[in-house]
Amino acid sequence: MFRVRLLFEGLAVGIFTGVVVTAIRILLDAADIMRPHWFQHLSAVKFFVTVCAVICVAKFLARAIEFDRQVAGSGVPQIKGILQGVATMTEPLRLIVLKFTATVLAIGAGMSLGRAGVSVQFGACVGNFFGKIFHRGHSEIERGILLTAGAGAGLAAIFNAPLAGIIFCVEELHRKFTPEVLVATLTAAVSASAVVNLVFGVQPIFAEISAIPAVVPEFLNVLHFVALGIFLGVVGVIFTRTMILALDVYDRLEIFGTRRFLIPLALTIPLGVTLPEVLGCGNVLVNEILSEEFVLGATLIFFAGKFLFTLISFGTGAPGGVFLPLLTLGALGGSIYADIGVALGLFGAEWSTLLIIFGMAAMFAAVVKAPVTGSILIMEITGQFSYLLMLTVVAGAAFMTADLLGGEPIFSALLNRKPKS
Repeated sequence: MFRVRLLFEGLAVGIFTGVVVTAIRILLDAADIMRPHWFQHLSAVKFFVTVCAVICVAKFLARAIEFDRQVAGSGVPQIKGILQGVATMTEPLRLIVLKFTATVLAIGAGMSLGRAGVSVQFGACVGNFFGKIFHRGHSEIERGILLTAGAGAGLAAIFNAPLAGIIFCVEELHRKFTPEVLVATLTAAVSASAVVNLVFGVQPIFAEISAIPAVVPEFLNVLHFVALGIFLGVVGVIFTRTMILALDVYDRLEIFGTRRFLIPLALTIPLGVTLPEVLGCGNVLVNEILSEEFVLGATLIFFAGKFLFTLISFGTGAPGGVFLPLLTLGALGGSIYADIGVALGLFGAEWSTLLIIFGMAAMFAAVVKAPVTGSILIMEITGQFSYLLMLTVVAGAAFMTADLLGGEPIFSALLNRKPKS
């Protein structure tokens, strides 16, 4: 009976998580469309309005985080802390409302943050809420399972990747595979994805993903995939360490409150005029890389700009995650590797798209230290199931490289960090 109850409870958690994630996707997709048009025609009046809006958003973010500390950051470290028993969740519905509003304002304004981590937290909040409603003799066990199921549903919904949501819960969050966890997480992930599909259809978040060439990797190409994994494994370790450093720098300089968020928000104005591609989550930039041909110099500028602005944005502790920014950097890294390889005659240009996609899996594996989730995630969002073996090779190479360099999983590093207040 317990497993049957979990099945229906997982269904409820998945449906409500799907509704929340659908809403944030609609709003942030609209912001991605409106933001470039706003900065392309930035008149004196619009500039004044933008400055006023930046100040208001910074004040709201500071107040929201002051009111509830769990509004800050990605949300995944907080969930890990709760599941490990070193933290407790605040009022779940209040947290959803506050973090939803703050995330839409921060990312909508152009801060380089992700929406997947917060979606994981939204799902966990929904799971926690239903865990309180469905109070039974197994309530503590049940709440932990439903919280995990909700987290998986959040990841599944934001990427339209239910299998990745399930694997993420086992590989990164719960780390204990039981039939009860599987029943609840599977039901929640599938139902959340179904809700999102009703609104967006089955189209992946990277709309140009279907351009992957139908090629069969040969042994020599496998060596290139390993090399790509090693390259992005190094980049991933640098990314993780500099992300933690960015948080520390803000604290050491004692930049708190509204001033802390004004720094990246003010930078969105010149960047919006000169380099709008680096603003927001990064999914728009990935689509551009997949659909258009950029010279190597432009790709390097995009990479450097996205890397630095993500550090500046994430270092504030603003609500927003790292999944999409790191996938974007992985795609850019794959594009850089492809451009250099093609220029040196190591392989043909038809491999470029494939290397861009594999670059995302490598970066995910190096930063999150979850190579299985990364491989499954990229496989699901591309729909190219025949590439699972090659994705595993790339992700494994990146993971091993990061491990040899002493790279720590970013969410564990964030959880173990002791911030100043």
